[in-house]
Amino acid sequence: MAQELSNSGLKVVLLESGGLERKSDIDALDDIENVGRPRAKDQWSVRNRILGGSSHTWGGRCAGFDAIDFEERAWVPFSGWPIEMQDMIPYLDRSAGYLGLVVGSGFSDQRFWAIANKKPPETNVDPSLLLPFFWQFSRDDAESYPFEYMRFGRHLAARLGKNITLVTGATVQRIVATEAASAVRGLEFSTLDGRKHMLAASAIALCAGGIENARILLNSKKGNRAGLGNDRDQVGRYLMDHLRGPTAFFKLASSEAVQRRFGRYNVKGRFFRAGLRLSPDIQRREALLNCAAWLGEDIAPDDPWDALRRFAGRSPRLPRDAISLIINSGLIIRGARDYFGARNGVPRKLENLTLDCMCEQVPDANSRVTLSDRRDRLGMRLPRVDWRSHPDEARTMHRMAELVAAELARIGLPQPTLADWVRDRAEIPQSFVDVAHPTGTTRMSSDPAKSVVDANCEVHGVRGLFVSGSSVFPTAGHCNPTQMIVAMAVRLADHLKARMTRSVPAKVTANAG
Repeated sequence: MAQELSNSGLKVVLLESGGLERKSDIDALDDIENVGRPRAKDQWSVRNRILGGSSHTWGGRCAGFDAIDFEERAWVPFSGWPIEMQDMIPYLDRSAGYLGLVVGSGFSDQRFWAIANKKPPETNVDPSLLLPFFWQFSRDDAESYPFEYMRFGRHLAARLGKNITLVTGATVQRIVATEAASAVRGLEFSTLDGRKHMLAASAIALCAGGIENARILLNSKKGNRAGLGNDRDQVGRYLMDHLRGPTAFFKLASSEAVQRRFGRYNVKGRFFRAGLRLSPDIQRREALLNCAAWLGEDIAPDDPWDALRRFAGRSPRLPRDAISLIINSGLIIRGARDYFGARNGVPRKLENLTLDCMCEQVPDANSRVTLSDRRDRLGMRLPRVDWRSHPDEARTMHRMAELVAAELARIGLPQPTLADWVRDRAEIPQSFVDVAHPTGTTRMSSDPAKSVVDANCEVHGVRGLFVSGSSVFPTAGHCNPTQMIVAMAVRLADHLKARMTRSVPAKVTANAG
């Protein structure tokens, strides 16, 4: 958003709680009080308080949402976006440059084969049950390290216009509104020495993630108000993430065919991964949530490609990496042939091969972020996270695994063995923790009674206060959210430019969290 607002004529201040490097005292500001489903204990693995945010630890996987994700579905409570999939395509296309993608849209279905200049498989799964799906992996060409994902903070300062002021070590604690809370006046932030500062602004965009966006709004209360934009008690509710993990297991010795079909593809120096998703038809027939599946790889400790990456990055683990390259030279030769010849991804040395599934969650008003009585060292109350799961999520993942296993057998590929919890129709294992996709806590809707922001991501009833990120998503789909987050940020930047330039001079403050 800051890059999109560069050279726009607007005066923009970009506040970042962290800095250019990771520091333990700043990491501690991401502490939470968890009272719900188990979550990742190491918050750095899912939330990075540093310039560039969680792009420092993300896995680079990108795709846009499916058309059905935007629909109001009778079997999914509180579903339906106030915008449609077609509205997002121009912004998904523009997101490609920020994420280092070959194309921004139209690559996740059968159109992939034309983009890759490859002949599609002769046999395919039943489209009334399952559909092919492709994810594209980000790549930062400015980095010398091979196949490095885009880390947004590394080159940001050089890409900002002169109208953007970047301030690091600035932790936003509350939004300051007018007496009637009908418009923003500015915000209060703390520097690392604990001192508090005020910054006036005519527009504010919170871009601090699904936990912190809600935390800041809830902390912005005044008098008897339960937080800013929270007159209807909607801020922090409908917390979703993605439940992800193994649902079935393949025998490694006989898995080469399925690995080639559902492995990596090299397209113009970018990796794509093939998988499957539930068709809209079966979602409607059986009242299922959206869900996707792909091959999960447990990489062996002596994988030669990891060793090569470490050598390229000048940090080899000697002598172990050298021995790995010698012992596994055959795999390297085959990988070079696949990469440069067949234009596929390189084969990895595996310990296990699984069928991994990732499922959207049911929007649940009681799955939420509130404020704890505990405080961080800057005096701000910690987020109290009560993340919940729903039986429909387990039912959807059971069905997904069964369908994939049956369809693979039907088209002549190795059939995996279902995991015990799937075979027994049990609950999703507690080991399936959050995967850094907190969603829905400032959800978008045209109905203020059921949401926090409108279709333009402006908080209902609070002029000039905007929210960006996955916290505005009404539903989470099956897909990693990063590309949609970037596309929505570009969309909001367009709206801000169109709206604010009509009333210049104006100051926009964007909080990156």
